[in-house]
Formats: sequence, structure tokens, C-alpha cells
Amino acid sequence: MTEIRTHGRYGFQPVGGFIEPTAANHWTPIHGLPVAMEYAYGSLRAADGTYWWPIRGSYQEKARFLHLPESTPGTDFVYAPEGDKAYTGPIAHEERDGSWGVWLPDGTSLIATDGPTFHWNEGDALDIRGELVGDALQFYVPDANEPLVYTSRLFRGTGTIKGKLVTGLFFHDSMHMPDGMNFITSSYLTALEGAWVAFATEYEDGNIHAGHLVWGTEGYAIMLVQRTDGPTLIARDLSVEVSFDDNDPPFPSRVSYTGGGETWIWEAHPSGGRCPIRTDLPEGHRWIQGWVYREGETRKPVCTEALMETYNGRLADVTVSR
Repeated sequence: MTEIRTHGRYGFQPVGGFIEPTAANHWTPIHGLPVAMEYAYGSLRAADGTYWWPIRGSYQEKARFLHLPESTPGTDFVYAPEGDKAYTGPIAHEERDGSWGVWLPDGTSLIATDGPTFHWNEGDALDIRGELVGDALQFYVPDANEPLVYTSRLFRGTGTIKGKLVTGLFFHDSMHMPDGMNFITSSYLTALEGAWVAFATEYEDGNIHAGHLVWGTEGYAIMLVQRTDGPTLIARDLSVEVSFDDNDPPFPSRVSYTGGGETWIWEAHPSGGRCPIRTDLPEGHRWIQGWVYREGETRKPVCTEALMETYNGRLADVTVSR
């Protein structure tokens, strides 16, 4: 008798690459999977040095939250109260008048994009418009129980936060998963992710390097990098090294990812940059800002976005130092 498997488990090994950065790729079904969540997040700074790392999440039928971490030069982030007052009610995910977006009951949008441009509107708290930078990256995890398609695009942003003019770099990401599945409560956050940074680094000569560096358990690892002055990099077999600071509890201070013949390094800002520890996420969760560069880079950065997210207890299988 010959048995044919109809499904299987292969760990959580992603397959990824770069695709056309069309807006529809974030909303229309992919591999039969509907959109589960949309995110906008990034680094935006005012001329006086005030630094925000806003993040807006939206489920299929409800806006999740606006976190609005805020800091001044050399200090850690605090959560601005304007974030707690932001909209969290019903929404619709769909295309309207040539733009795909997350729409409020009154017909306005939280986020909306026609592809090359992006509008992120939180009323008086935040109003940012973005211009697309580069292609979209996408990876697919073909797990039988929790399949995931993750898509990400980078934008150069200008606008206001709390009435101040800001500029910076921000991402628009989406997760496609089976109906009813929640990325926040899935294995990706509760069991797998170890160290993940979405990064963008603009240098003094105007070139930009950007991508996602992901390492986790059960084969959940991928490196996707694009640059305006060189080829893309896609690698899955990664070697990762992590260093921690002397804080109690500790935060990561340096994470290096080696794959595809290259080493890319995330480093924390020399002072400040830590976000308050969240108790609504699994034990060991940390958020801290820094910047990412390729090993051997000598140019100076002029604009960066690189919030490192770690689950420290899952880093036992990488080289760890203090």
C-alpha cells in the first residue's frame, strides 16, 4: 500500500524574496490566506530632537491600538498618553477610490495607500504621509497549522506628531493567516520569535539599506535586505550572536546576523532607546531602538529606523554574551 500525505509539519521555515510593491498585496488573499492584520510603524523625529516610534495595529474587524513611544535625546521612551486615546473601534479593510486601506465608520481612513504613497491619520496625535522606497519584501511560512504570509514596504515619511513637524522612515506590514487566527496569540509570538528587527538606514551619500532580520526557534529565520547601491540579499541559514547590556532586567545591546556570505549588525543607540517592558506579551519581551549596518560599513547614517524586538528566554540557542 502506498500512503500519500495530504499535509505535514516542516517546522516554521520561511521562503522569501522581493515583489512589486503594490498596495493590493497587503489586502487581497495570498495562497488562499486572507489578511489578518495590518501595521504601520517607524521612526519619526522633530527638529528639536524629540523622537517618536509610533505603531498602529489593526485586526480584520477592529483597530487594535496606537502605541506612541516618545523620547528626547539620550533618554528612554515613555508612552505618550495621546496613544491611549486613539481610536480602537470597528473598521473595514477594503479598496475605495483607488486606495486600499483601513477605514473608519465615518468613511475616513486610519491608513490608506495607492501603492507609491501612504497616508497615516490619527487626528491631532499623528498625521503622516509617505513616499515609497524600494520594493516590497515578502516571506511565506507553509506550516500546516499556522501558515503565514508576511509582507513589508518602506516609506519616507513627513507630517506632524502632537503638532510638531517630523520626518523619518516607516514601514507598512501585513500578515495573512487562516480565518480567525491572531498573529499576536499565534506560535510566532508565543513560542518562536527570538530576535527580529525591521530596519532602514539612510547614509550621508543618500543611499538606503533596508530589510528584515529574523531569528527564532524551529527554523523560523530569514534575512531579507535591499539597498540602493547594491544587490538584494536573501538568506535563511543564519548564525546569530547576541550581547546584552547591564540593566536589570537586561536589554539587547548588539545582535549580529550572518548569512549569504554577509554579516549585518544591529546596535543599540549609545544612550536611551529602551521602551517600557510590556506585560501583555510573553515573558522576556523587549523593545529597544538602534541602527543596522553591514559589517565593515564606514559611512555615517543620517536617518535610521531599527527597533529590535527580542524574547530573551528564547535566545539560549544563539551565542550570548554580557
